[in-house]
Amino acid sequence: MPAEDKLFTIRSAHDIDYPAVIDVLRTANMHYIPSPEMPELDLHCCCVAEVKSRIVGMSGYKILSAGEAKTTLMAVLPEFRGWGIGLALQRWRMNELCRYGIQSLITNADRTETIDWYQRHFGYRVIGSLPKEHEFGHPDIPRWTTLQVDLNQWKENNE
Repeated sequence: MPAEDKLFTIRSAHDIDYPAVIDVLRTANMHYIPSPEMPELDLHCCCVAEVKSRIVGMSGYKILSAGEAKTTLMAVLPEFRGWGIGLALQRWRMNELCRYGIQSLITNADRTETIDWYQRHFGYRVIGSLPKEHEFGHPDIPRWTTLQVDLNQWKENNE
């Protein structure tokens, strides 16, 4: 594919993006909102990736306290995976949380390759696991692996 076809932009999500965001999440089985796994989706704490004005990816976060936050959802349409969109979405939310002074970021993932990706690219470490409350993510994996990263350390390593 020509390089110019791989151009994408990352921007803050808006309420009008909700249907397209749900379409992206559906491809990762993360569209059950509200549900026990995801009671709500606050688009004001999300960003989207666009290719030629089409939303092809999204990520979000939730601030838990003055120093801690949790990622909520992240997905990229299958035909756009491998373009670096997931990396850009993750960097966007990590940088956003650094601006808010967040020091600790928690993530739950169910797929081995996703867990490895968070560790390899962003320095996360496994800190535990918990059972899924609802069919969400990979339907054959019954538990979330909980990972944590120190955002101050990540920022120092990426400046």
